[in-house]
Amino acid sequence: MNPRILLAGIGLLTALPASGANISDDQQRFIEKYQGHSKIVPPAEALIHTAPEPEICGEFVELYNGRDLSGWTPRGGDCTFEAKGEAIVGTTVPGSPSTYLSTEREDYQDFIFTAELKWEVNGNSGIMFRAQRKPDKRGEVVYGPQCEMEGLANDRGWSGGIYGQSDGGWIYPLWLDAHAGARQALKAGEWNRVTIQAIGPDIKTWVNGVPAAHWIDHQNAYQRGFFSLQVHSGTEGKIHFRNIKVKELPTDGEDLFASGDFSQWTSVNGKPVPSQWTIENGVVFRGKNGGGDIITKKHYHNFELQFDWKISEAGNSGVKYRTRGSLGLEYQILDDDKHKDAKKPSHRTAGLYDLKAADADKPVHPFGEWNTGRIVAQGDQVEHWLNGKKVLSITIGSEDWQARFAASKYRQHEGFGTWTGPILLQDHYDNVWYRNLRIREL
Repeated sequence: MNPRILLAGIGLLTALPASGANISDDQQRFIEKYQGHSKIVPPAEALIHTAPEPEICGEFVELYNGRDLSGWTPRGGDCTFEAKGEAIVGTTVPGSPSTYLSTEREDYQDFIFTAELKWEVNGNSGIMFRAQRKPDKRGEVVYGPQCEMEGLANDRGWSGGIYGQSDGGWIYPLWLDAHAGARQALKAGEWNRVTIQAIGPDIKTWVNGVPAAHWIDHQNAYQRGFFSLQVHSGTEGKIHFRNIKVKELPTDGEDLFASGDFSQWTSVNGKPVPSQWTIENGVVFRGKNGGGDIITKKHYHNFELQFDWKISEAGNSGVKYRTRGSLGLEYQILDDDKHKDAKKPSHRTAGLYDLKAADADKPVHPFGEWNTGRIVAQGDQVEHWLNGKKVLSITIGSEDWQARFAASKYRQHEGFGTWTGPILLQDHYDNVWYRNLRIREL
């Protein structure tokens, strides 16, 4: 079975074709209006899910910082967005097409996304996910799947349905008898929560915890993209968005601890992994009693590696790659607040150790809390990500690289950064935890 399905517990067994595909009397008028949309799921083929809404706690990354619109950019129109305390507020501009406040990051793939919405003036809105963009005569158009969120002024009640924005119209409307609970889930004058789960082609939505759409993207047309908050075109409208957050899920690739043990790992000297490294319930732990660095038996050069990590108070560790022995490029892991090594910026968390510091505004969680790291190494290009944000990039061999390399502790090692080698988890004499290490060769 696909490990992503196991990981997210998506409850495929609860997803069944609509029994009889019965359409409520008050929904019949929409059949003629929308049944010609090119990608609409026929009523008899619509999957109905009863899976519980995923828990919205733990390792979610806040996409709005509560101060400004850093990390976001408007696309596709002239409607306005502004940061107002706990919420982002979008306002319709008469004559403007729909506008999408979009994440600057454009490669979200598998995830659980959630946000709360409230209408000040009742209207139509939505959340674009795995969205794409392209130029057009207006400058730019945003297209792709949208989780519909419409105010109670629209009596069809399709909040939580899936619409193909600028791409064929309705995909998964909520017109069946089986969708009655979702159609009644919206609360007038209150905050309403929408949750979207995307795992490969399998998409599910919830509104205020009530199951709504279940769409299978059989064409795999939208495998990754960005999120957007929509302000719909119209003469007036104002909508508030808050608690906007995402939890990324591991994608296809190799689980480096799929066996639940260290059978695919060794010590750097080739001996078995020492007892100071343990695995329990999928969590790899290095205790305080020593043991040394451990490495994968397999070697990698171009790859994407995602991993969760947690460091102890004043602790130090790291993930090294393109290694020879214990030498290699290092994604630094550190308690930046209490470890003395943090005095040097390139030695702080998510930095390329001794070569380049991560961005100063990186979204790091303190010691004792889980963080998600990501390394992308492809050819001469290297990126470090932290909790969903790219915090470092460098081109090996560039003038910038050469200057940094010449000033680093690695300068005497010819070819450093270009080797093919194992992935290494560092023993730096402190407690450190790792889990969900997945690698995809590029």
